[in-house]
Amino acid sequence: MSNRSVVAAALAVVLGLSVVACGDDDATSSASTTAAGATTTAAPSAAKVVVSGAWARTSPASAENGAAYLTVTAAADDALVAAKAPSEIAGMTEIHETVAADMGSATTMAGSATTMGAMTMKPVAKIALPAGKAVELKPGGYHVMLMKLAKPLTKGQTFDLELTFEKAGKQTVKVEVRDNA
Repeated sequence: MSNRSVVAAALAVVLGLSVVACGDDDATSSASTTAAGATTTAAPSAAKVVVSGAWARTSPASAENGAAYLTVTAAADDALVAAKAPSEIAGMTEIHETVAADMGSATTMAGSATTMGAMTMKPVAKIALPAGKAVELKPGGYHVMLMKLAKPLTKGQTFDLELTFEKAGKQTVKVEVRDNA
């Protein structure tokens, strides 16, 4: 074989591999795994959503509720609209936000009125995910509320959490239970 033939054959192999490497995974697969270990089960045409750092707090034996936290980055504008934990973890799962509750007004010794507040949680219909912006679900903010715990959440335990996105569809992530981090 001449040098020219060897070079042509090598060039054909390199070009062929380049085309394969640049292909769109969505065209051939409806499931993939992110760097954080999240398994995507969205439809092939759905926008990409990356979920990372999923964790839940340990819970005391008497706790009926727990919470899970994570970071979500969507390639295109989207929204987190639902979450579901397995029944062996929680009887009900909702998306919540921690907000300041207005407890009314009080008069100080100086006679001026001040607003007194406490933190409370409320369910939300969805969490907006602006394109390319990491949205962190964290203590004191948005979170996934795990209600009617089947048993206490213990350090080192893991469980699957199914997230539903308005456009990207469903995605299952692995949640690690950690000490009150």
